Amino acid sequence: MKNRRWAGKRSGIAFGAVALILTALVVPYACAGTTGAVPFSGDNPSSGTRTVTIADITDFHGHIERGADNATAFTVADSHNPGNMIPVSTGDLVGGSPYESAVEKDQPTLDMAKAWGLTISAVGNHEFDRGVADFNNRIADPSNGIDWLCANTSAASKSPDGLLSHVRDSTIRTVNGKRIGFVGALTDALGSVATPQITRDADLDERAVDAINRVARELKRSGKVDAVVALLHADASAAADIGRDVDVVYTGHSHAIKRGTTAGGAPIYEAGSFGRNMAVQDLIITGAGRRATVRVADVDLGNGTSHTAVDGVLGVEGLNAHPAQAAWMSAGAEANDEVSRAQHIYQAAATYSNHAGNAVIGTLASGVNFDKQGSDKHGNTVGVLVADANRESIMKHVYAGNRLPVIGFSNNGSLRTPRLDMNGDGKVTVREVDSLMALQFKAAHETLTGRDVKRVLAEQFHRDDGRLERRWLGISSNVTYRYAECGTTGGSGNTDAAADTNADADTNADADTNADADECAADEHAAVRIVNLAVDGRPIADDDLVIIASNSYLLQGGDSYPAFRAGTNYGELNMPYSQPLHEYLAAHQGLTAIVAAPVGTQA
Repeated sequence: MKNRRWAGKRSGIAFGAVALILTALVVPYACAGTTGAVPFSGDNPSSGTRTVTIADITDFHGHIERGADNATAFTVADSHNPGNMIPVSTGDLVGGSPYESAVEKDQPTLDMAKAWGLTISAVGNHEFDRGVADFNNRIADPSNGIDWLCANTSAASKSPDGLLSHVRDSTIRTVNGKRIGFVGALTDALGSVATPQITRDADLDERAVDAINRVARELKRSGKVDAVVALLHADASAAADIGRDVDVVYTGHSHAIKRGTTAGGAPIYEAGSFGRNMAVQDLIITGAGRRATVRVADVDLGNGTSHTAVDGVLGVEGLNAHPAQAAWMSAGAEANDEVSRAQHIYQAAATYSNHAGNAVIGTLASGVNFDKQGSDKHGNTVGVLVADANRESIMKHVYAGNRLPVIGFSNNGSLRTPRLDMNGDGKVTVREVDSLMALQFKAAHETLTGRDVKRVLAEQFHRDDGRLERRWLGISSNVTYRYAECGTTGGSGNTDAAADTNADADTNADADTNADADECAADEHAAVRIVNLAVDGRPIADDDLVIIASNSYLLQGGDSYPAFRAGTNYGELNMPYSQPLHEYLAAHQGLTAIVAAPVGTQA
């Protein structure tokens, strides 16, 4: 049982004894499952029927604190069909990770996957967080033991000299006498969630569904496989047009728990995120090759797993500590080698991260914190803090003059924890900042015109079923503006005292309103127009130049803010996007709250 791999040979007498114990625990729960859940039906050699079990996770994002829960779930899934279970991932196994994994560039997560016996994954967009070259040369290095699948990247990129030479369209596993083909693909919307450079290097040249259908058709109709499993790193809805050559589809990316059906009749599953959920299915296969038939049955593992609102997707959070696990945990240390290794990997990573991350960077005034929770009247305060830090960093490292105004921005998607001071002790540590800003962007800057700044601000707003909705950009506290809904006169805004009392801004209000009405006419999708834009209390005209400080992702149009792409003089600092906040906190000890400016009401 030492170093046992899933879907391999059974391990003789030692395994058999443990399997009897595990079967006694598992079968009663499996028989009492949710609708569609069935106990293991066994094999029928006379009819050529064999069963292979698939256990899927998605969007794990380096949450190794739940690694033992997943190891336990994989072990219970294997006990359901001993030696014939294949664990898989639908992408974003790494990237955007908690500090324990991120501080070591996600190597603990790769080690965790190896401990689980996970050898197949779709490529997700977060696998590219440190760049396509880093993914190919380090994360996808064969020594990590994972076959990374992405059928919709170009053949040239997957060639021996290509940027994704360690990626393939598909892989095949022979398990319980049946050949299972796995096909992977990455979301067609990569350009909206990755930088232009990453998007170019990934070189997606085919729709994800078309690529899956193409490869699945070749696998099935050539007789190379008996069943095909698709791993699509995109929302479950994106799999709707997958054809009849695919028998089951696992999806991800949106962190949702969903189920659907493809055009070809195959079930679609999306199993949440962060190691909290797992989709487990039996492929009941009769015959071989082009004559094979496949039936998919949901598996209810019981034994401490919980039901979700979606049949076939189980809750596994806390599974390792669940009382129902006590019996099999004591059945023999060898039987739980995967769980023990997962626990050890997390403990070692936690020890290292505590040593590296507990240094205090800055302090907050009593009772002060900065969080992402916005309201109808205020944006998120941590976003404003990060925007102020970005502004100060560019003024320190790039532009020390006062001829041009400087605005800092931050986007909600780049902030990964709900607040800055997570434990509320008034001391901000390296861990807390790097957990908040856990992605691999660079600090960056560019120059926009006043007109383009207004377009950026307007992109916060959209209409949903006739209602005006807003998503919050973090905007440095030296900025004020008002907005008016397209099709109306007047405006509402985030005016504070500085803007309200500024004589120039008041004088130019009518001219601004008339000029910016053109923005509504020019863009039929515009929900608002921006008026009375001022920086440091000075009104900004459409032709004025403004220096913008933010992160490399947002300034290249990320998070659906394409107006940033109009910038000129784009540059990146040789520092991660978290470094400006490190410097800001160190320079402003005892930091007090930022007074958020109210949005105001319709004028």
